[in-house]
Amino acid sequence: MMHRTVTILLFILLVITGLNLSAQQKKTDSKATQPNKASHIFKPTVYLGHSEYIGGPIKKDIFCNLMRQGLTSHDSLGNKYRIVGFDFGYAERNLYEDSLGNLMPMTDFSYEHCFGDTLTVDISHNNSTAISNYLDGTPDSSDISRSIYNRAKPGDTIYFEKVLVAKYINATQSRPDSDAILGRSLKFWIVK
Repeated sequence: MMHRTVTILLFILLVITGLNLSAQQKKTDSKATQPNKASHIFKPTVYLGHSEYIGGPIKKDIFCNLMRQGLTSHDSLGNKYRIVGFDFGYAERNLYEDSLGNLMPMTDFSYEHCFGDTLTVDISHNNSTAISNYLDGTPDSSDISRSIYNRAKPGDTIYFEKVLVAKYINATQSRPDSDAILGRSLKFWIVK
């Protein structure tokens, strides 16, 4: 008799648990079918230099000329944005040789965070030669910003990620850096 009562109570408990899980599943399904209005986040388009380049294949000389101009941003309504900073990534394809003499194509990755709309120039040496070498495009260190113009070659990939932009309030004044939003990322690959 005791065994039969325990079996009936366990059965009733299982039925109640099943009904509870079924109700929770229906509640979750109804939430999933509702459109999420916050899923579309506005990101202003970012351009390389004063051009309409937003990514894709690009020739080395065009890339170098536009990179010296810096990044620019505006949206489809004509609103302009100031570039606050960005992460610059450079994937350089090189050919190496292993200990047996076999050639191995490999990629070297470099990364630099840049403030403003252009590559950061390290003038901490306070050296006029370093500054003039940068302006000439002559590399004198492993710093990306000093050597990118001579190092870039077909097969290399350039990334501009986490681009922070601040909207201009009027022609000369923009919102503070603390109000910056993310712009669209750029990805270029150098071609012949």
